[in-house]
Amino acid sequence: MALKMDHDVIIVGAGPIGSYTAKLLAEKGLDVGLFEKNRSIGKDVNCSGIISIECFRRFGLPSQSVVRDINSIKAFSPSGNCIEYRSESPIAHVVDRALFDQELHIQAASRGVTTYLDARVTRIANSGGVFSISVRTGDEEKAFRSRMGVIATGFDLKTVLGSPGSPKEFVYGVQAEATIEDVNDVEVYFGEKVAPGFFSWIIPAGERTARIGLMAKNDAPGLLRRFLNSEHVIRRVRDCSDDLKCSPIPIGSVAKSYAERLVVVGEAAGQVKATTGGGIYFGLLCSELAAATAAKAFITGNFSTGFLKTYEIEWKTLLDPELRAGMLLRGIFSRFSDRQINLLIDLAKKDGFLPIIRRYGFDWHKDIISYLISHLMPKNVFKNL
Repeated sequence: MALKMDHDVIIVGAGPIGSYTAKLLAEKGLDVGLFEKNRSIGKDVNCSGIISIECFRRFGLPSQSVVRDINSIKAFSPSGNCIEYRSESPIAHVVDRALFDQELHIQAASRGVTTYLDARVTRIANSGGVFSISVRTGDEEKAFRSRMGVIATGFDLKTVLGSPGSPKEFVYGVQAEATIEDVNDVEVYFGEKVAPGFFSWIIPAGERTARIGLMAKNDAPGLLRRFLNSEHVIRRVRDCSDDLKCSPIPIGSVAKSYAERLVVVGEAAGQVKATTGGGIYFGLLCSELAAATAAKAFITGNFSTGFLKTYEIEWKTLLDPELRAGMLLRGIFSRFSDRQINLLIDLAKKDGFLPIIRRYGFDWHKDIISYLISHLMPKNVFKNL
């Protein structure tokens, strides 16, 4: 006698990637259960909120979440020199991430997806032709069964028991909300005293509000507090939240993003830009590939590792060149001294670099990175690395 299934597909994680994947699968006629550990959608999200115009158009993302358009970005070297990229039309939106997540979840729910909130998945298993999860809600533990599963939890240092694994290398992103004067552009700051090997940012998010944060390998909260008290920030800040949100960001992909009856999508699979830590665009691209592979698995009745491996082959064919280029640049830049960063920005101002950015766009960095390396290598920027 066949076991009764609770759903055709179980998705763990109701962030933007989980909700979007759930919507796509429901549109294909599948019964989808979406499990979220928090009591509400979009709770305690740590994200800069910058999403490209291309991404909004490509995936039909909810415009209700947009709080500001981005037309320009200023990058500051340790010496204070500035290079500015400005576009006549918006290149990205800044979103209210909680509202963004909620709107994507509404889209999934409208397609018939069943959502379980305050439902922490503690274990996944695969046996007897069944994908199953153990879920803790309060003091109660329940089991759910399906024919297939999707992990879209984001990146967590504590992986779900039974999952294929998680990316091994990571950094921390930390951010605070502030009331601030005189911020009309995205501002990015580099330097050993700011964010060693990475960068800090000030992102306008409203009329007089901004998100101020940075990426770092170690002591990210301490570095952010120092940046908040730097001359770049303190003279303009009128009020700043003491609530610093800090979370890990994967750098590099997971060793294996599939197993029998299971695929892993988004940050949980390391589908993240090593250059900026952004994961929404790549994650949504991969959720489309995951949903298409899952739909074929249901049509053929084949949920084997050999069949689901096609998902990984497809997403790595699409994204590996980008991810590898980003890792290469990250490895080089992490060893730059302040002198080399100053030289890099000085050369970029004189070397016709800005038209290259306009040509290749906001989300795809491989060709920009190739240009940087091929044109700046002969100019001794990389000397003494």
